[in-house]
Amino acid sequence: MRDKKPAIIAVLSVILLVLIVYIIQDVRSDRNQALDEDSVEEELPPVDQSDEENGELTEKPEVETPEFPIWYEEGPFELPITGAGGYTSIELNMYTEPNAQTPIVEKLEAGTPFEIQEEKEEWWLVKTESGNLGWLKHQFALINLPDVVPSIIYDHTNSYNAQFKSSYVDIPELTGQALYEMIDYNNRLDEETYIMPILYQTAKKVYDAQQIALQNGESLIVYETFRPRDVQLLVNEALADLAESNDVVKAGITKEPWSMTWFINTNVSNHQRGVAIDLSLVRVDELSERIVGDYHVPKVLDYTPYEMQTPLHELSINSAMFTKPIASKDQEGWKKMEVSSAVTEPALRLQEYMTEAGFTPLASEWWHFNDVDALNSIGEKAGTGKFRITQSLNRPPKWEEVRTTTTE
Repeated sequence: MRDKKPAIIAVLSVILLVLIVYIIQDVRSDRNQALDEDSVEEELPPVDQSDEENGELTEKPEVETPEFPIWYEEGPFELPITGAGGYTSIELNMYTEPNAQTPIVEKLEAGTPFEIQEEKEEWWLVKTESGNLGWLKHQFALINLPDVVPSIIYDHTNSYNAQFKSSYVDIPELTGQALYEMIDYNNRLDEETYIMPILYQTAKKVYDAQQIALQNGESLIVYETFRPRDVQLLVNEALADLAESNDVVKAGITKEPWSMTWFINTNVSNHQRGVAIDLSLVRVDELSERIVGDYHVPKVLDYTPYEMQTPLHELSINSAMFTKPIASKDQEGWKKMEVSSAVTEPALRLQEYMTEAGFTPLASEWWHFNDVDALNSIGEKAGTGKFRITQSLNRPPKWEEVRTTTTE
């Protein structure tokens, strides 16, 4: 019996060890199962209570998220160009494809209105009033500024009450007259508003200037963009006639180093080419939003105009930004010019906003700015403005349509 005792102890020790290992493995298995059950519960979709009571587990059907108006932040404007109104600045061909080697759909005279459907590189797909569709180069096209930057305040005084004066003297046949009507019902904005055509590439700079102004609690107020050639000649002739009979007026436009052409161009002006803009600056007192189609845009509800050195379109040396002339195409020289002592702080801020956006100021008029880059790009093909614009073709921008035209 004494010899068998160690063997029995050894057998019992082995059995005990096996039991311990079995218990540990069983505990681990239960723990892993519990963890798996927890993870499954987290991954299960919500259960409809009625289905659960019936003993059936079914997933709820996915609800399609409705499309809501959104900020248009991807393009160069407050609103997409799809549906905006445009105009030809010169005679342009419409092609079947965005390629000048394809067949011509229609030849459009200068000043023809159209609705922009799509943009592809340097081309626009446009729709005319007759319903024709075709592609044209937007380098020589105007766009209706309120259609893409509606937050700007627009007041086309020449449509109802021209402000032209010289040395604060009324100009016969001009002052207080409706020189040419640039107002129409705007289907895109759902209101009657002014038509403000400007070259497409120049419009992008106006947008940039407006965004700078808004960030500083201010807004641009635009009075004139495109001006017909016949109106340009009318202003020139009326001012010249007044100067012949009024010495004060004559001195106000001819005193050295100035000349009359600095206040009204006898040749084709940048207004006819679509690369000039007359505007001022206001303080925004109340800013809100409006919905245009499927898009939110800023809306100035209340504002206060700033006092400038002269009223708008005061054609005399009183309105000069600098103490002497400088070529209107000089994009750098104006920075070294001496500013007139009459220039107000708001006028200086307006100049800062506009020049930061890429415009060049006109020495003789605090309100006038030129897009010299655009002028250089169109060169000899620049328009002459021998047409009138009386209507706008446009429609509200729809997000789904814009998304389609920009992703194809």
